[in-house]
Parts: sequence; C-alpha cells; structure tokens
Amino acid sequence: MADGKHILAIDVGNTRAKFGLFRQTSAKNPEPLEIAARILNQTADVASAFYDWWLSLGVDAPPVAMVAASDPETRDLLLQGWPIPDCRPITVFGFRQIPVEVDVDFPERVGVDRLLNAFAGLRMSEPGRPVIVVDSGTATTVDLVTSDATFRGGSILPGLRLSAYAMHDYTARLPLLNVDEELIELPLLPGRNTEAAMRAGLFVGQLGAVKELIARLSLSAVSQFAENSRPQVFVSGGGGRQLVSHLEDATFVDSLPLHGLAMLNASEL
Repeated sequence: MADGKHILAIDVGNTRAKFGLFRQTSAKNPEPLEIAARILNQTADVASAFYDWWLSLGVDAPPVAMVAASDPETRDLLLQGWPIPDCRPITVFGFRQIPVEVDVDFPERVGVDRLLNAFAGLRMSEPGRPVIVVDSGTATTVDLVTSDATFRGGSILPGLRLSAYAMHDYTARLPLLNVDEELIELPLLPGRNTEAAMRAGLFVGQLGAVKELIARLSLSAVSQFAENSRPQVFVSGGGGRQLVSHLEDATFVDSLPLHGLAMLNASEL
C-alpha cells in the first residue's frame, strides 16, 4: 500500500459506534489520525452521523473503509445508507477474515471485536510475547493470545455501565450512576453514602476482577501453553481508560478494534 493511504475503520458496538481515520505509512502499523464515538441511542441515523464526521475531517482522496460490528442490525443500517459513493466498505463478519488461529470450542461464536483486539495486540506487542487484552465497554472481556498468534479465549463479565444499570433496574432505591466520568483516583473506601458505596463497588470491584483474571491468564499462559515470558497487557474501552493506571505494566490503546480493522487492511486482507 502506498505511503499516505487513508483507512477508515468503523466498529458498531452495543452502545456506541466508533469511527477512526488512519494513515498507512511505511511504519508497521497504521497511524491513528482521528477517533470519534457516537452513542447509538442518541443518534437517529448512524450513516448520517458518520458522514457528518467524515466531512468534518476534510480528506480529499477516497479512503479504504473497514466495518465490523457487535450490533449487526445497526451495522446493516449503516451499510444500507453508506454515504461515500466512491468508497465501498469491506465488512468483517467472522473469525476466518482475521489472521489469528482461534483455539476455542466454537470459533464462529467469538465476537469479532475480541478477535480484532487479539490481532491488534499481537501486532503492537514485542515479538515472541503472549498478549492479554482487556476491553472494558458494555461488557468487559479479558482474553489471552499466545505468542504463536493463537487466540485461546478468556473471560467476559459485565462492564461498568452494564453493572450500573443492573443495580438501578433491579433494585427499588439504588440510583443510576454515571460511570462515563473519567476517574483520576479510585473511589475511597468505605463509601459513606449509598452513591459512594455503589461507586466504590463498581470501580474497585471491576478493577479487582480484571487484576485476578490477568493473573490467572498469565499463569495459564505458562502452565497450559508453555510460554516463557510475561504477557504484555493492552487495555481498551471506556472503562479501560479508567482502569489502566491501576494495572501494572499495562498500555492503553483507544478503540483497539479500530486499530485491528486498520491493520487488517494494511496487511492486505
């Protein structure tokens, strides 16, 4: 691919649609130029929202576009209303389109976003090291990718927003917390009122779960897959931005599935 080629990456999640503009240069991985997100339940027309964002960038040359989704219905609406006529997107539907081995019981059921995370993490990691990817969005996933480029599975748990809604929706008096505000420090314990106690439970509980899962996956990398180096940890997602500073030797990457999509095009899928 020629230097300076633009790549559009679009990831339609359960809560947000994320748009990314990347530039492929002579470097190994495409360079992110702009990343934006739109909340789906506040967006009447995702295709129009995407087009408005695209026009705001002022890019003249038609890009290459890559699309993936956890929400196929919204993805299909985007594709039906695709607004850039001289740029038809490549849609990533499943594991066969992503160059990682998938060693789980049902490869076809693994979310494309988890496999894009795995692919991107491997491309960003030091050669020969296994990778653990934490993606904290609507759900939080913590997955292991061994150094032979094999996705080994991992864990899925409720993310911060989903947990906050669950506590509010299934109790009589607990308020709905806004968990999108970025925390610099973890909430203090003990929480001295209901909201403070909920916030402490959500954030410290999520952090504790993620730390334990990282530790156990690191042990599995050695005991089950004979890895001899410590996994490199990558963190993504809205919740990940808040968790990463409290995780040892972890790197935050904004919207890691978008990076995976751009890398797929750069590797000439």
